[in-house]
Amino acid sequence: MESPFEMITNVDKVENAYYIEVKPGEYNAKYWNKESVYFADEAFAYFYTTICKYVPQYQPTQVTEIKAETWLRISNQLQELAYFLSTNPPMIKLKKWIDFSKVEETYKQFDHHKNKYIRELINMINEFTVWITKVCQTQSYITILGT
Repeated sequence: MESPFEMITNVDKVENAYYIEVKPGEYNAKYWNKESVYFADEAFAYFYTTICKYVPQYQPTQVTEIKAETWLRISNQLQELAYFLSTNPPMIKLKKWIDFSKVEETYKQFDHHKNKYIRELINMINEFTVWITKVCQTQSYITILGT
């Protein structure tokens, strides 16, 4: 995996157990599903603040079923985040969107690689929001299978 900011759509490309699986439909006690998408846990952590805004009980280590209509609100908020990032905001303003205590990269590390990270994070957000919209057309739930 070149960048941690990658949405993986092929389960065979998942390199280890430190991934978050996002599965169409309700929880069925099955993992490593072909229809799921996968994110390195460090990358998915950048979504923590946005997800918690709509699902306050969300914890990255647990299974969380989320209704499709809530996912569409999360998707809209993620699109706002992508737009905000595209404006090359000062680091101090990123704290509203990203809880740096939840991500592997520290505030200082992110700042050091800011342009690269922002570009890759925007791409990951765009891929994920397209996937969310597509899945919500046929599913009532999308489930996060934590690490």
